[in-house]
Amino acid sequence: MSSRIDEQEARDIVRLIGGVAMMEASRNDRRKALMDGLATMIGADAWLWFTSAHTTAGEAPVLTFLLRNGLSDEQFTLLMKASELPDTASLIAPFFDDFNETAGLTTRLQQQIVSIGDFEKSAAFGLWQEANIGPSILSARPTPDGQVSMIAFYRSADRPMFNERESRMAHITLSEIPALYEEISPVALNKEMMDLSSRPREVLNCLLQGYSRKEIAGHLDLSIHTVGDYVTDLYKRFDVHSQTDLVRRFLTGDGGDLPVQP
Repeated sequence: MSSRIDEQEARDIVRLIGGVAMMEASRNDRRKALMDGLATMIGADAWLWFTSAHTTAGEAPVLTFLLRNGLSDEQFTLLMKASELPDTASLIAPFFDDFNETAGLTTRLQQQIVSIGDFEKSAAFGLWQEANIGPSILSARPTPDGQVSMIAFYRSADRPMFNERESRMAHITLSEIPALYEEISPVALNKEMMDLSSRPREVLNCLLQGYSRKEIAGHLDLSIHTVGDYVTDLYKRFDVHSQTDLVRRFLTGDGGDLPVQP
């Protein structure tokens, strides 16, 4: 199948970008509208918007998951666990190599990053299967404050792979809205996330997705008491007093880190 975009697809892209640009809404609401519209255009079942604390090939990614749609709590938790596995470093290394060489917006099909055979041999593949997640597209862009904003689109495991035309549609659309990548999170995530070990990072990501402490305990196979200890430490680290403040700190910047308006 040709990777060329036809006239109707080009018009769909222009219409989506124009509609999002004209929205009188918060940046995150505009991000969600963009991603929902783009997912529909390329036939994706779900998407994630997250940040990576580094892009060093060969090292496991340190991810902070901020926005999502189309994934159940169970699916999200399994994908998050897969991202923390040691073999994920080798799976994602070719993408980070390309990203660091490009030094700009980079979009790749799953099959351009890792062969199906190598992926099926990995521990991560089992978690993806359990989540009923199959084909994916991954895109990343550096932000002005030194972070890396990343987006992934997913299809269920029984659906065909994304093709080059769909990847190109995603890449073109995302390349035209750089403002939505800026200040993806008010928190300087790179150092903070690198300083956290795997378990507290998982708890943090669950909190950012709105999970209750009981839900976190169930999804991560932890006791409520252990989750409480992690939550207390995270609140202290990020200088907040509630889950609501924590989410605001990461997503909107009104968790106490913005200057007081006169």
